[in-house]
Amino acid sequence: MTITVTMSDLLKRLTGQSEPITMNANTPLECAELLVAQFPVLEKWLFNENRKLKSLVWLLVNDERINEDDFIMALNDGDRLHLLVAVLGG
Repeated sequence: MTITVTMSDLLKRLTGQSEPITMNANTPLECAELLVAQFPVLEKWLFNENRKLKSLVWLLVNDERINEDDFIMALNDGDRLHLLVAVLGG
């Protein structure tokens, strides 16, 4: 499936990507794994030591936030995936 991936400003700065990325992936989790393969700097931001997405990582498919149970749901051609890391400032 051809998916359009966008990222939060923090992740854009880390990767140097300002434009959406088009990739072939079957699930949201696969998209995240492919992004880490392409941009290794993202690994510490997205995945914990058990290779599970961190709880502060939010995935939105077609503008709807999905839960951990949906990380392996099938994506459709043309879907949009947005990744963001919920960080707090102070």
